[in-house]
Amino acid sequence: MKTIWMALLVVFNISNSQAEDLDLPTPKKGYIWTKCPDIKGAFLQPDNWHFKKDKKGDTFGFFITKEEIGTNGQFTTGMSVNVIPNIPKKKAVSPYDFACKYREAARQSVKFANEWNKDMGPFKSVGFVFNKDDKKGAFTVHTLLIANNKTGTLYLVLFEAPTAEWAETWKIAEPMLQLLYIDDSI
Repeated sequence: MKTIWMALLVVFNISNSQAEDLDLPTPKKGYIWTKCPDIKGAFLQPDNWHFKKDKKGDTFGFFITKEEIGTNGQFTTGMSVNVIPNIPKKKAVSPYDFACKYREAARQSVKFANEWNKDMGPFKSVGFVFNKDDKKGAFTVHTLLIANNKTGTLYLVLFEAPTAEWAETWKIAEPMLQLLYIDDSI
């Protein structure tokens, strides 16, 4: 089994497949590792931020947010990771092709500030950043779709924050998005 550190683009081998047993590096000051055994993964969580896990059907949702998520399920600043298995069965395309179509659909309704594609070991990713306005105000959204064509799984990773706070919030978000610990067998 292989796992990948997104920022380092280095593949690590793990002998034990449980996320609780992962030998993770010391997190950057101001963060802790939040382990997600359901997906054999881990994510950086800023000190004093909140974590919530959800599952709808076979899709897992993990949320690391500045504000505690209430019963309405909303937050202003934070990261959400949706792990969507079986994309080929559900959408009749590979996860990477779905990710590309997702970005193209988004392009029809928002203007991208930035976009990219990357190959990361067994994963391929598609990303883009955009600004949106809604009744709560102006927000910046960093979108990353990570495709595992071998297993048929897609990771949809979003980080959003008020646009007026983006420059400062990005200093917190960037390490979170650079050090995603995901397993290539999921």
